[in-house]
Amino acid sequence: MREAKLPEQPTSEPARRALPTRAVIVAIYLVVFWWALPTLLWHSALALDKLLGWGWGHGPWIDAVRVGGAVLGLLSLVLLALSMIALWEKGRGLPVSALPPPKLARSGLYFLCRHPIYLAFDLALFFLGIALSPSLAFVVAPAFAIVWIAYASLEERGLRRRFGSAWDRYCREVGLLPRFSLYPLVWLAMRLQVIPNRVEGHEHIPASGPAILAVNHTCYLDPVYLGTVTARHLSVPGTAEAFRGGLMRWIMRHGPAIPVRRYRPDPVACREVLERLGAGRLVAMFVEGERSVLGDYAGCTEDLAKILRRIPVPVIPVGISGAYDSGPRWSGANRRRPITIRIGPPLVLGPEPKRQIDGAIRALLTGPDQPVHLDGLDRSRLERAVWRCPRCLDEAGWRPAELRCDSCGARWEGTPAGLLRDEQGREASFAATIRPAWEAPEQEPLTAAVDCWIERSMYGPILPLERVGEGELEVGPDGLRFGELAIPCAAVRSTTTERADTLQVATAAGMWQFRLERGSAFRLQRALDRWRERG
Repeated sequence: MREAKLPEQPTSEPARRALPTRAVIVAIYLVVFWWALPTLLWHSALALDKLLGWGWGHGPWIDAVRVGGAVLGLLSLVLLALSMIALWEKGRGLPVSALPPPKLARSGLYFLCRHPIYLAFDLALFFLGIALSPSLAFVVAPAFAIVWIAYASLEERGLRRRFGSAWDRYCREVGLLPRFSLYPLVWLAMRLQVIPNRVEGHEHIPASGPAILAVNHTCYLDPVYLGTVTARHLSVPGTAEAFRGGLMRWIMRHGPAIPVRRYRPDPVACREVLERLGAGRLVAMFVEGERSVLGDYAGCTEDLAKILRRIPVPVIPVGISGAYDSGPRWSGANRRRPITIRIGPPLVLGPEPKRQIDGAIRALLTGPDQPVHLDGLDRSRLERAVWRCPRCLDEAGWRPAELRCDSCGARWEGTPAGLLRDEQGREASFAATIRPAWEAPEQEPLTAAVDCWIERSMYGPILPLERVGEGELEVGPDGLRFGELAIPCAAVRSTTTERADTLQVATAAGMWQFRLERGSAFRLQRALDRWRERG
């Protein structure tokens, strides 16, 4: 049977008039920008060479440089053609500013800079000038760069009106000129085994298109370890604290990372994630919310599991083993240790997404609890993770740096396998040994000497915190107190921890950070959360 064809519809009169108009505009652009402009620039360069008496001589080195310039010039023209093809494929339009493309092109060469056509044309001028004309390379090409950057800045006003917030997000991620990115360096370093690593399941990472990697989190360097999973750029949501300033902010911005205020629902970060997925990118999600303190897998948060189920992209489980030995959260250290990364097949999330995600990630880990070798770590910081004897739960006789208790005589020492062995020769993981101390309830209010900081507005740009001052923080069943500040449990919306020494408490009015001089921020958080649940 022949394929049925729809009857042809008559073209409307306005559409028939528009076609010649578009053709005329395209023809004018072809003549002006792709014939008249290159001709003008070339003859201007020749005139300058004659006026200044410039010219390339001859010799082995000069001839080699000129040949290299010719090759790079031709490559620049190839990039120019690829940029135009990408604009047609992704933006569904032509490089004609009077007829802008209906869609915003953000992938391919448009992921490197916002105007690859102009940049490639200018690079072609420079490199062909190296081969043919000194004035073309060192006078015309730099002058043209100033002109096209100014022209592009004017052109972007129309693009901002046309694409709105999508253009603003694109500009935050991609520069007018190519920006330096740390990701290729991270990927290369991991491929060269600067940090020993082994990856299983590469085939589950799609070669193109959007996907979410659901990953466990035990170490600061986990985003670096993920650099060996794929050569594709991988976006990773990161805590807002890393974006408040300094070197860390520069590193995170060039990751590229997505800032997230973990202490409240963050629609800006959610939109950024969806925007990058919509552009066909990969995004890694550390599903536990915070780094594990004891080296065990805490499980995906309920809210994130529900969100992942609703996003129509593949969710790929990833298990990182060995990272806890690299840098236990309580230690503040980062060491070179072998890492194993296992990638599972994409999940089809059903009515119980948390159970599916947790089961998939646990199956990819080498064990339920990760080992840790205590040799070489600052044991005085163990009090952050183990504030009472795990056996008798006594605090007075507990010596965390020595992992022994004067009250009951319990003591532990590390083994070559990264486990803890007690005085009776029984071995267990660090997490299994310490867990009883964490699960024991607090009987009395807790106090700690702290330095207090505040974020008065949790909305808008991420700015440096405002310092309140030093003093004593008290956390109890009624809430917390710091000087004249009193926050009842009912007013607390969330508690989180930063690094290993900072408790964050968010209310409807703002977010407070309490940085401890000694003691455990994790203990304060767990106690406050339990008292909030009782209330």
